[in-house]
Amino acid sequence: MKKLTLAEWEKHYIAEPLTQFDQIHTMTRRVYADRQMKELLESLSDPVTYNDKPGFFQKEYAVRWAPRYLHAQIAELNNSKVNPSQLSVTISKIIQESKGALSYVPGEVKDKHHDTPENAAGLVKKIAKFYGADLVGIAPLQDRWIYSHTCERTEGGSSYTYEKQDIPEEIKYTVVMGFAPGYNILKYARTYIAGAGHDEASTRMVVTSALMTQFLQNLGYKAIDCNIDDVVISVPLAMLAGLGQLGRHGMLITPQFGPRIRLGVVLTSLPVSIDTPIDFGVTEFCGVCKKCARMCPSQSIPFGERNTVPNNISNAPGGIKWYHNAATCRIRAVTHKYPCSTCITVCPYNKPDTLFHQAVRWFTDHARWGDRFYSWMDDFCGYGKVKKPDNFWNEWRPEDK
Repeated sequence: MKKLTLAEWEKHYIAEPLTQFDQIHTMTRRVYADRQMKELLESLSDPVTYNDKPGFFQKEYAVRWAPRYLHAQIAELNNSKVNPSQLSVTISKIIQESKGALSYVPGEVKDKHHDTPENAAGLVKKIAKFYGADLVGIAPLQDRWIYSHTCERTEGGSSYTYEKQDIPEEIKYTVVMGFAPGYNILKYARTYIAGAGHDEASTRMVVTSALMTQFLQNLGYKAIDCNIDDVVISVPLAMLAGLGQLGRHGMLITPQFGPRIRLGVVLTSLPVSIDTPIDFGVTEFCGVCKKCARMCPSQSIPFGERNTVPNNISNAPGGIKWYHNAATCRIRAVTHKYPCSTCITVCPYNKPDTLFHQAVRWFTDHARWGDRFYSWMDDFCGYGKVKKPDNFWNEWRPEDK
């Protein structure tokens, strides 16, 4: 694994000076802020949310929806953002006006045990792991990764807000945390079972991000919780924080978990030492593998080479990458009523972090000339096959992850 300078990283991923991307163009916002997309998705939607079919039983829908509902609630209460929702402002005011423990107001900076950026970074990383993160890195905050505007659905969902976003100047650092869903549960891709795995990890992500934000504020520093695709673009910041590289499917690939990772970001004014980007052979391997593109049900992942040409408004321009089609991905998910995650499940980097698979990753890094063989071996050994959910409840062992 090679550590990259910022200049080396820029040369590998950036084609031209980047301008801030508008959050309203992301697929999560287009479902309600883009009139044509909203009407299309509504016309395709089926009111039936579960049926008498393995992977879609009511209990499988329920096990997925429980964490999904909870992390959505927690995210809605986030008032640390520059443009918080009206609901979060109202609830925060009620709490502050109460006389209980929840009315605690952080004070000024007094504790100097984190007096150097290195000590502060070590402290933050330990706290992130303590609160539940599987991975953590630190990157500098750059304007080009901050959404130019925020777009939020209003209470009731009938309309949305659209506001310019200005991050306070003293906030200069990003704490990027990774949360891994269980390897075994994601084998049941394209069902509510795998969706439950992702949403359980997302719940840990939202809770940990909220705790980290509160911790930093309690130290007397400014902190902004960027939970659930909010405030900033998380993948490039995770790359700059040394957590992984960009894959063909448009997601972060980490050495430990492959693309099986959810990303939480907290911005802060606490001076911390930053990490460096890494290169462990992902670009070269993805260039010859193409398994995610072959297996994608909606054919939303390109087969060709990396380029600089976006395919629709949901792609942030200016990068050198494989531009996937988030619109066709979302349309298929709505049409077929399932959370997909096929590209994550079949990715050869999605393996348990065992000694054997660590050795294989070493070869994909240090002997990159053999990538075609490694990719062929992954298929030959039967890895990445989507597992049928027929006997899930008898086979599943939650403790095995």
